Amino acid sequence: MWPFFSQLRWQDAADIILVAVIIYQILLFLKGTQAIQVLAGMFFLFLVYLGAKRLELFTLEWLLDGVVKSFLLIVIILFQADIRRVLSRVGRKALASADASEPMTVEEICEAVENLATQRIGALIVLERQIGLSDYLEGAVKLDALVTKELLVSLFWPHSPTHDGAVIIQGDRVVAAGCLLPLSASAAIDPTLGTRHRAAVGITEHSDALALVVSETFGQISLARGGKLLRHLSRLQLRQTLKDIVEPATGRKGTWFERFTRFFGT
Repeated sequence: MWPFFSQLRWQDAADIILVAVIIYQILLFLKGTQAIQVLAGMFFLFLVYLGAKRLELFTLEWLLDGVVKSFLLIVIILFQADIRRVLSRVGRKALASADASEPMTVEEICEAVENLATQRIGALIVLERQIGLSDYLEGAVKLDALVTKELLVSLFWPHSPTHDGAVIIQGDRVVAAGCLLPLSASAAIDPTLGTRHRAAVGITEHSDALALVVSETFGQISLARGGKLLRHLSRLQLRQTLKDIVEPATGRKGTWFERFTRFFGT
């Protein structure tokens, strides 16, 4: 064992660490999504291929040979939208300062929510955090646009095709609108509340996301987090609550290792 480590170069150690970080980020990104099921199915086909080759089942081996050799191409085709989104996110982290983008995003969201509440326009805005929400993008309108108050207000404008669905935000980008979310079955929710509030609580029960709701009837603002609903928020309370949750993670510099892990984090 010791001779092996004595022959280990610093390049080998760096190589192992980088590969481990990449694999970890891939698993973190795929956690809780249907992509895991797809990859599991592809892995099963690969095991069947190895078994057919070992047992000399030539027809089955020939049939699966083309699929196995095209695995990389299949992955790129199936997950092209997710790959593009991840690369875009990494590029933004490399070229821009998170300290500037996150507070600006919070301000844009708060101003949009205030505008919608004043006009009593119903809205449901979901802020993705560590757990990916890719599963809820199925059938939604894909956008990948910078968060602005004008965009958010227009997406929830009455008679808009995306009015009744949820908007999902990843970082400083609106990735989709008109999203369908799971409804909470919690008995603790006020029975007078509608599907928007139940959907807001539901998505926070299945993930660590934050969900903002504007009541169409009363113009009230609510925030769902961790399966709990905080209602009747004032404009100032909403802004301060979001800043308390979002800014501590982006406003600190930390050690070189913390900055390194935050850069590679999702």
